Amino acid sequence: MSADHYETLGVARTATAEEIKKAYRRLAREHHPDANQGDVAAETRFKEIALAYEVLSDPDKRAHYDRFGDSSMGGMGGAGGDPFGGVGDIFDAFFGGGSPFGGGRSRGPSGPPRGPEVEAVMTLDFVDAVFGGAHELTVRTAVRCGDCDGSGAAEGS
Repeated sequence: MSADHYETLGVARTATAEEIKKAYRRLAREHHPDANQGDVAAETRFKEIALAYEVLSDPDKRAHYDRFGDSSMGGMGGAGGDPFGGVGDIFDAFFGGGSPFGGGRSRGPSGPPRGPEVEAVMTLDFVDAVFGGAHELTVRTAVRCGDCDGSGAAEGS
């Protein structure tokens, strides 16, 4: 695997987005698995080309790659990527929480737990279905009785 995404696509570090796209399309067409059936080397090269284009075509990923290189891409990187993404993530993986080097951080949703799934049927005209629109929908849900706490028994029985 080529160590540098720019080398993989055969473009300069100063290449424009259009130059990167042209290089990707040319190389992808040349090394595509459909055009090279059974050629494992071409398939591997195609994957390298796709990864290089994925990083270099996204302005944020490209800026991160230009600044830190492939080894610090975390979840974005290729074979040389750091599987944990950093020291804090290593402690999270082993201990399920924050790093001893900084404040703890919670993961997961905050707020009340989700309730049961609710289904409703609504009829829309074609234009609203295609382009969207605002409609009011009343949904009846079961509410636990405050007097009997949902048991159905009268108070005192």
